[in-house]
Formats: sequence, structure tokens, C-alpha cells
Amino acid sequence: MSELIETLNLLWAGTIKRIDFKLIKHSISLEIEVIENASVLKYEVIFEGVSAYFFSNNEGDERLQIEPYDEGDYLELTSIHYIKEGIGNIIIESQREKWTKNWYASANFVLEIWSSYLFIEAKSLSVNGRTFKA
Repeated sequence: MSELIETLNLLWAGTIKRIDFKLIKHSISLEIEVIENASVLKYEVIFEGVSAYFFSNNEGDERLQIEPYDEGDYLELTSIHYIKEGIGNIIIESQREKWTKNWYASANFVLEIWSSYLFIEAKSLSVNGRTFKA
């Protein structure tokens, strides 16, 4: 597991050049570029066996403050974490729609993208073709 953590640490502060959600394939893929010592390092990150994900633009009511896109804007992968046992239940709770209680997950990967978060529950992760089982 320490190898997985070391690999994820290489991605911190990288620029997300592309992100794809392939629902039919149960995968999420990212192309990330990291500048280190004046060199550009490229990484292809693929989450496989994705059973759930949750994105929030920010925490609390701040999530509703959507900044308009300006030419030149980019996404920074501020940090990425693996939590073997998962973060605990992510639950949809509704006072009007009781059926939502059946939808829940426990993300084992957490991506901080600027001030937003992407929580992913996946069976494995590959970085540049090297696969790690979650």
C-alpha cells in the first residue's frame, strides 16, 4: 500500500488536462501533468470498477458559488488520497423522497481539485499502466 501512496503523492499539484467519466465501463480516467525541475511529467490515471462517485464544488452552501469559466482556467489536482477502509457512508438523505436511503457509498479515493472534492469508490486504480488493487 505504501507504493500506492507514494505514486499518488507524485500527482499532487498536477494540472488535470482531461477527465472522462465512462459510466458504461465503470471507469473514470484523468490525464495529469506535473512540472518537476523544469520537466513535464505526464500521468494517465484510471479508476476501474467504479461503483459510486460524488462531486461537490465546495463545502456547505459555498458549493453553489459557481465561478464563470475564463480562457486559461485549469484544474489543479491539489491532493489525492487513498483510504483503504473508505471514508464512511456517503448517504443521500431526503425528507420527501424516502427511496433515496437505498443509495449510499463509502469512497476509498478522495481527490481535492482546488476547493472542490471528488469522492470515488473503486476496485482498482492504474497509473501509467501500473495497477493497484484497492
